[in-house]
Amino acid sequence: MLLPLFSSGQDIHFSQTTRSFFQINPAFTGAFAGNVRAEINWKDQWQSVNNTFRTFGSSFQFSFGKGNPRMPVFFGLGLQAFKDVAGDVQIGNTSGGLTFTTFVPIDRNSRLSLGVQANYGNTGLDPSLMQWGSQYDGLNFDPALTNGSGIEFQGFQYADLSAGIGYWYRRRDRNVIHSAPQDAKIGLSVYHLNRPNFTYSVAEESKLRMRFVLHGSALFGTSTEDLYWYPNLNVMIQGKQHEFLIGSLWKYRLQAASKTTGFNAEWSVTAGVDLRITNVIDAIVPQIYLGIHHFSIGLSYDVNVSGLNQVSNYRGGFELSLRFTNPDSYIHRNPFRRGISI
Repeated sequence: MLLPLFSSGQDIHFSQTTRSFFQINPAFTGAFAGNVRAEINWKDQWQSVNNTFRTFGSSFQFSFGKGNPRMPVFFGLGLQAFKDVAGDVQIGNTSGGLTFTTFVPIDRNSRLSLGVQANYGNTGLDPSLMQWGSQYDGLNFDPALTNGSGIEFQGFQYADLSAGIGYWYRRRDRNVIHSAPQDAKIGLSVYHLNRPNFTYSVAEESKLRMRFVLHGSALFGTSTEDLYWYPNLNVMIQGKQHEFLIGSLWKYRLQAASKTTGFNAEWSVTAGVDLRITNVIDAIVPQIYLGIHHFSIGLSYDVNVSGLNQVSNYRGGFELSLRFTNPDSYIHRNPFRRGISI
């Protein structure tokens, strides 16, 4: 009964941070080589516990305003939604909203990005799945009987505002310089700027704490042809809770796309390991991605290695992602209009 007075937690987040930038920094919406990108995420956590925690996420990004020499600034627009459910009574949160980003040129290969995000969410549970002692008639459970609790478990709604700033570097030169990144991002974001009220009780207030996220990642070429190195770092702080996710991916291009016609598809395999650190090393996250033309499929698993592994048996969370990216380098690949990457 006293546990809720001393417990705390963080927002939902995915281990595949490169596939869920709407949860990392609004300023990176539209920061990709293309004009359209769609992503789907699914995560199932703590399978060693009955009725596991399941999280679903999806996002759609569209960049526009490219290719106008009179206005080098271009923009990104995003739609995002997520849902998480847990337990026998399906306690969960559903949220969706819009993100708008502005990209301001610094030089030929660099841009400063500013993004704002607005979400509207609903949190609740299914009281029909609850079972109370007063609903037993002495022999059997009868859901038609009153629960006798005198408590109304009504869901609640909230509006949520977030913002971020980022630096995006993307080099399109033909000559490969191994010491210089081909694509790099670094940014800082703040979620729940308006600190929405987050409680089932109408008579009380429980403000949602702001979440601060620092992100950095870069894609480097190597001396081996078609092999790339992708280190990344994410730092999240929300109230007394904090998390560090650090690691590296390696990408090998099995088949390069055509540079002249665009008809030959690129095939690639990317794999690596991240470490999730709280006060201790909480989990090891191996992950692998298969890229086929415009599509990419990602698989990862959180291997729990903290003291909790005595209960979890090293099982954490399985995560699956699917991404579609429409490049803007060729007219025949662009269903909207011709665009020019930075």
